[in-house]
Amino acid sequence: MTTFILAILFCFIACLESTVYGIYEIRVNKNRTAGFLIILLSIIGFIFPITMYLRV
Repeated sequence: MTTFILAILFCFIACLESTVYGIYEIRVNKNRTAGFLIILLSIIGFIFPITMYLRV
């Protein structure tokens, strides 16, 4: 159970950092395509490991 909590915490922090960078791309660099793609990939990167962990 501890490993699962640590995995969720790690995935959440990585998702948060990537999402903030995606927002930076959209606002500062005016690169909407890359910003939305980074945000989408960060959400997938948050959900996929958790579902794979629960499946085992």
